[in-house]
Amino acid sequence: VTSADAARLAALGRPSHPSHHDARTWLVSRLQSQLEEQRERVFGLRDRGATLGDDGALRAIDEALQVIYNIKQGPLPDDVSPGLGVLRGPHASDVGFALTAVEALGFSLNLTDILGVKVPKDTATAKLFLRFAEILRADGVFSARAGAFYASALQFAGETEGPVDVGWLNAGIGCAGTYLEGGTHAYRRVPKKDGTYDSDASVLPLPQAATGRPLVIGVLADWGCGTPESAAVLREFAKQKPDVIIHLGDVYYSGTLAEQRAYFLEPMVKAFGKDRVILQTPGNHDYYSQGGAGFFEIIDEMGHQNTSFFVLRGERWQIVAVDTGILDNFNLISDQLYSKTMVFLTEDQAVWARRQLEIGKERGLKTIMMSHHQLFSRSEVVGMANSKVSEATYEPDEIAGTFPWLNFTTQSNRLPGQLPPDVAPAVNTRMLSQFPAELLEGVSAWFWGHEHSSAIFAPYAGLKRGRLLGHGCIAPPKTHDVYRVSNVTDGKPWGGHPELMPGSRVGTGDNFWNLGFATVTIDGPNAVARYFQLQDEDAPDGSGPTWGNATLYFEEQF
Repeated sequence: VTSADAARLAALGRPSHPSHHDARTWLVSRLQSQLEEQRERVFGLRDRGATLGDDGALRAIDEALQVIYNIKQGPLPDDVSPGLGVLRGPHASDVGFALTAVEALGFSLNLTDILGVKVPKDTATAKLFLRFAEILRADGVFSARAGAFYASALQFAGETEGPVDVGWLNAGIGCAGTYLEGGTHAYRRVPKKDGTYDSDASVLPLPQAATGRPLVIGVLADWGCGTPESAAVLREFAKQKPDVIIHLGDVYYSGTLAEQRAYFLEPMVKAFGKDRVILQTPGNHDYYSQGGAGFFEIIDEMGHQNTSFFVLRGERWQIVAVDTGILDNFNLISDQLYSKTMVFLTEDQAVWARRQLEIGKERGLKTIMMSHHQLFSRSEVVGMANSKVSEATYEPDEIAGTFPWLNFTTQSNRLPGQLPPDVAPAVNTRMLSQFPAELLEGVSAWFWGHEHSSAIFAPYAGLKRGRLLGHGCIAPPKTHDVYRVSNVTDGKPWGGHPELMPGSRVGTGDNFWNLGFATVTIDGPNAVARYFQLQDEDAPDGSGPTWGNATLYFEEQF
């Protein structure tokens, strides 16, 4: 789907529009016309004497077209999968389930090969799509079992290998809607006091645990999916009885208010009650729809924070959480691989965050940092120092005063690592440059998400402990190596790519890499971090993967 397509979808499917079905209908009609064109092409080949494998190509196309005709006969039923909401979910549109069903049927009949899209059938994701097609044929497209299998096995699939959950289009639909309405976002900047950014803003007291026991802080990231996986993670997370809960961002697909409510607020309140301290920093997906207004409405309703960044400060420890999602709010560019600029802190946040670290140093506090985005990555690209197209997307917010004008004048060869401008660094050098080494070395640990995996890194780039916790609800297929070393990024200025701590890798289940979360238990001057994982296994009745009890896989003290 092109950027123009996404803009068209946004105009049809954004939440203010009276009918989300218009967006789905438009997409279905587009796919129908493409299939009909291919059908005519196959007829032409046959008429010219081509052998088509006993008309298998025509049968594949006709079966997919029949599903489309059935979908277009009327509105999608409300009761396809009670409690899962896979069709009428709280998303920017309802394009996901129906078109993924068409995709699965076409894939099972080699229609993707006929259309010129070569997708291997031996990957974990491909095998799940083939199983989905079997359920669709046996039970019908709108059966409860089909809906349950989509939600438990295929929703959010396709990031690392095909086929792809068509529901991901909602991220583009939401983002395009924001930019069609002006391209500004709901970020709340650090206020000024006496001519400088107020270092007292968003500083909250670190809660006290009940007498006689340590304080338990629960940390999870990339958790807002509303799927059986996220429900299983929350079930196990709650068993740790955290006093404070911090989510490091991303409610999917695009952070609509309805998604924020259904996939974050409601399950959290149901599990922990309204009085538990539940905080969050936004990720990129939280800013896609309506400029992130849904995220801010939810934190206002919860009443524990009023900005997207905060400090929890106690007598021995402080937690400094920053908003990196605001500068990763645009996802409609795919013309150039790795074209996005790396995220960093807006000027107001950078000044504010440095001052928090200085205060921690002055008072002898131990500091834990948290954000959605990574300071560095072993496997993924964190961005480029400059990208004119990407930088242009910030201008609506800069003009509106959402945040101060951004400074891109420092080129890559003058940032840490001094790499050429066309080389992607393993480290987010713009964000690294915002923290003097003497402040960063005082950070006990930095927790982040964004990558949908887990990694416990050895000291790297001046940081003692980088901790990736992005495996809250989207599990990569086990045929994809989440611990691979990127062959695109350059880590030589820092001695190579970051290494993992021994014994810190998560395992795999029948289909996926394990999901998980962490707790940090603070007891006086000491803190113990514990990392938990959940494994999937196929349900005996074929209804999709299920997730077992959490087990401890790594523990450390700092």
